[in-house]
Amino acid sequence: MGKTRVLRGQLRDFQFDGALNVIQNDMRFNHGFIIKDFRISYQDPGDTGAGSRDCFAVLATHADAIPSKLFATRVGWNWEDRRQVAWTSTTHIGDSHLEFHPPLVDPTHIVVRDLYVALTGQASTGTTIWNYYIELEEISLTDNQSVLAIVQEEAQDVN
Repeated sequence: MGKTRVLRGQLRDFQFDGALNVIQNDMRFNHGFIIKDFRISYQDPGDTGAGSRDCFAVLATHADAIPSKLFATRVGWNWEDRRQVAWTSTTHIGDSHLEFHPPLVDPTHIVVRDLYVALTGQASTGTTIWNYYIELEEISLTDNQSVLAIVQEEAQDVN
């Protein structure tokens, strides 16, 4: 069992800043992370003037795997693209009800190099700043495991 790591912070809507690189390649190929949890939220859930504040997000190993095929300024969910590794969304009803939808995380993916997070707020939202929370388990890899993980990050089916 590895150590738990948490990445948390704020980012702007994908249409303004694109994807945020939260793990950068440190060239330690025998060192990786398994994603355990992924959450997003508006920064002030009680703000009655912020609109609906619904949003959806994705974690990916490459920034170019994130944009929607239909709208380049929005996050797209593409479960066929193995470079996308986790997805989540939230619903904010009124000014007091925040509903976290369970994240969908690929349990077979090990992050060895880069990890990007990006999200899109729905059209009726009045905010551009969002919170993210990513829980990771740090693991050690053998040489063979690291090669397979890197191949998987390049979107080749190794399962």
